[in-house]
Amino acid sequence: MLVSISTMPAGENYLKYVKQVEQHADFMHLDVCDGKYNETTCFSAEFAKDINFHSTIALDCHLMTCDPILHAKNYIKSGVNIVTAQFEAFKNKADIIDFVHFVTLNNTLVGLSLEPETSVNQILQFLPMLNVVLIMAVKTGKSGQKFDESSVKKIEMLAKLRSEQNLCFKIEVDGGINSNNAKLVKSAGADIVVSGNYVYLSQDKEQAISSLR
Repeated sequence: MLVSISTMPAGENYLKYVKQVEQHADFMHLDVCDGKYNETTCFSAEFAKDINFHSTIALDCHLMTCDPILHAKNYIKSGVNIVTAQFEAFKNKADIIDFVHFVTLNNTLVGLSLEPETSVNQILQFLPMLNVVLIMAVKTGKSGQKFDESSVKKIEMLAKLRSEQNLCFKIEVDGGINSNNAKLVKSAGADIVVSGNYVYLSQDKEQAISSLR
């Protein structure tokens, strides 16, 4: 299991936090909120550039924003490695295809994320185009929420589709992840877990990250 560490709990102390976890985690998960898609505003493209200047850890950028292509441009310029946008932020299927093509043409991995209430069935046609599918086990925009176990069925469905169709996307899970439910989502077929408060509040961050694998 790969581990992506959320920047959200650290706030403006994100760079100090990167230094604490960069040797133990696989990615930093950049929670980008524009205050329009949801009520939270956090993590500018300048912060991403700052991490890239001070660290070599890969950057997993999660856009919880309106106008995903506009924001993708800014974060790709800042050097992120993965750009994932909320499916619900797009007005239509054509906009999703434009986003996927834009990110891919800029030599960046691309993903779509689903809110807890959104069915996997709504993104079936896009699966062959994606590098990542991010399943939200909580509502976007707020750290510290409880893991929604209904997300496990989505993971199982995606894993089954991936196997049946011989696809290559990774399944990522975000929201309320700890050492117990990390095992649950791993057995369901997840490849990457995102950790927020579980690692951030831990006294031994190396051990906490290890417990998620």
